Parts: sequence; C-alpha cells; structure tokens
Amino acid sequence: MTHEQFNKAMAIIAQHHSTEIKINMPKNHFVGDLGVTKWTIHITRCCPSVVTKLVSDGFTCQMDENGLAVGVI
Repeated sequence: MTHEQFNKAMAIIAQHHSTEIKINMPKNHFVGDLGVTKWTIHITRCCPSVVTKLVSDGFTCQMDENGLAVGVI
C-alpha cells in the first residue's frame, strides 16, 4: 500500500470511533520497507460499515493472523 492509499484508508477508518487497528505489523518477523515505502493496516475490531466503505472505495479486506488486512486491488 502506498502512502496515498494508506492516508485514504486511514481517513475512512478514522470516521468510526470504535475501530481498533494495528499499523505496520511485520510479516513473518520481517519488517522490510514498512513505514518507508510500504504501509499496512490490520483491523482488529470494527463495525461492518468500515469494511463496506473500504471495499466500496477500492480496498480489499482479507483475514490473516494479525486481523483483517486492508489492501488494494
């Protein structure tokens, strides 16, 4: 996810006060370029409208070990 995509997703998520997220979680204990050229968002708790809005704005949501991973198409 690029910086612009990260900001767009965060703007959507920020509208919902009960949402809990994790930002830039390492994948397989590897950080890589997280926070430099790549960003990740994992949702651990949210209302269904957050997922609906993310998907309608072109994001994907996929469950993994850290929660609901927000990605781009």
